[in-house]
Amino acid sequence: MADDPLEVSRRKFVAHSGAAFATFAAIKTAFADTVSQLAPKGRADEGYWDKIRRKFMLEDGLAYLNNGTVGPTPTPVFDNLCAYWRLMAVNPNENSATLQGRLEAIRQKAAQFLGAFPDEIAIVRNATECNNLVAQGIDLKAGDEVLIGYLEHDSNRQPWLVKAKRQGIVVKEVPIGTPPASPEEILQAFEAAITPRTRALAVTHCDTVTGAYAPIKELARLARDKGLPCFADGAQVPGMVPVNVQDLGVDTYATTCHKWLCSPAGTGLLYVRREVQERIWPNIVTENWWSFKDARKYEHVSRRPWPVVAALEDAIDFQNAIGRDRIESRIRALSSHFRSRAAEIPHVKLYTSNDPRLSGAMTSLGMDNVAPVKLREYLRQRYDVYTAERSKGVKYPADPHGVEGIRVSLHYYNTFEQVERVLQGLRELSSGKV
Repeated sequence: MADDPLEVSRRKFVAHSGAAFATFAAIKTAFADTVSQLAPKGRADEGYWDKIRRKFMLEDGLAYLNNGTVGPTPTPVFDNLCAYWRLMAVNPNENSATLQGRLEAIRQKAAQFLGAFPDEIAIVRNATECNNLVAQGIDLKAGDEVLIGYLEHDSNRQPWLVKAKRQGIVVKEVPIGTPPASPEEILQAFEAAITPRTRALAVTHCDTVTGAYAPIKELARLARDKGLPCFADGAQVPGMVPVNVQDLGVDTYATTCHKWLCSPAGTGLLYVRREVQERIWPNIVTENWWSFKDARKYEHVSRRPWPVVAALEDAIDFQNAIGRDRIESRIRALSSHFRSRAAEIPHVKLYTSNDPRLSGAMTSLGMDNVAPVKLREYLRQRYDVYTAERSKGVKYPADPHGVEGIRVSLHYYNTFEQVERVLQGLRELSSGKV
């Protein structure tokens, strides 16, 4: 008796599904073996960090010092990303479902990474999406005020300005020094700007221009004492230093994972505290959006690039295997050394404090005798150092100080030898002989 065609099809489907899962499981097993070898067996010396650096595909000799814009993806994470895309190409819908099936496990790890509950985490595309979700999702009326800082990235400025144009709210930019003299200076500036019309604080945890840290925990407490929500833009922090959003006390926390976490571009996390989720509407909705009563309601955009989302889990595992405290110690050692030595060079102006309460892995500096573009290009051509240019202009119109120079971002895969290249270039430019 011939087999039932429907039963044959069913068996084939089950067999293929099992094969797809086995392939995915094999990828994850191999990756787990790789990351299990990342922790140092002894002290994390320069030999150890050189071993970690070899886990990246950076060009030989290149000192890539622009993690503040986009970070390099570690080779094992990149390999997994390619393998996931291959699974999608071989059997798009079936393997998409396999990858999508990891979503809750990824949410769990992301929540642990940020110090949140899983139902407070939305897996989105980047901090820009996060900030727009918050700004456009909170109900405000004409005349209500929102406070932001002088050096907010446009992803946390423009959403509020659009809301001002559409709904008549008032966006007030709070003056902050470059660099600020102390965390108290920032706190006092925001406190002085609060009026009876203030309805929210929307503050960057670490600004992208100078790398200055705001006392976000104290600002959240200030907001709470005034009965106001505090919305934090943390695009530059997770992956640079450990973050615990519940300890910070913020109501929302936006982050991008393609910077310091070194995840593939297209991954971000939005934390929304349980108590404010009913106050913030989703901006993009599709079928059954109303069935989600927690932060999951903010992430539904139908078909997504699931290989990219799946690779976020690998990026988190990669960094956790090295150790987040170890990473912070590494970047603070590199950055503090760099700022201390740069401050000794004539004509150099530091826009970033060396106070660890006010700074992390990014340093902005300029030279009063060298234009920013020349400074950047000299380091690039002479020493194979890649930095980000910073110059005055319309991007930060409220800032009366202006930043003219470059921004240097130092991550754990960078070296003291690379720092010395930058310092030597600054010394040569300072002499006026080049």
